[in-house]
Amino acid sequence: MEVARDENLEALAGAVAAESDALGQLRFKFEVQQVMLSGGRSAYLDETTRELEAAIAAVQHADAIFRQRLSSAAVDPLGLSPESTLREVAAAAGEPWRYIFEQGRADLRRAVEAIGRLRTENRKLLARGYLATSEALALLGVDTAGMSYDASGAPQRGRAAATILNRRA
Repeated sequence: MEVARDENLEALAGAVAAESDALGQLRFKFEVQQVMLSGGRSAYLDETTRELEAAIAAVQHADAIFRQRLSSAAVDPLGLSPESTLREVAAAAGEPWRYIFEQGRADLRRAVEAIGRLRTENRKLLARGYLATSEALALLGVDTAGMSYDASGAPQRGRAAATILNRRA
């Protein structure tokens, strides 16, 4: 029984490390996009967006494996619910697993928080770039008021433009 416990907990520790690595790669891609946006290099926006999408897919894949390993580690050796959290598994596991999982959980939290900050800043940079482009086109006499874009990115005139509402409940 001790061997199975170690195998499940080792697999979970590996999944935590893999998810942390995937989140680190996603953070890197957001930082690259931020450098491009800050430097006014919008020519690379499509490429950085594709790279972000690939990094997000890698995080989703790592998360699916993590959830599977978490469920196995919680149920098999520890007798917890399959819906248990990493915090609960860490609390139920003995040393050195408790320490390993607590550190992994802290690393995951820090990575998610950093990615959230980068995402917010990148959105602000994108909005500023859009506003600056719109203002520059208006100075050149280009009317962008009735312009929107279809799913392929092709400009559409005469259709209702997309509107963003900021409403407080």
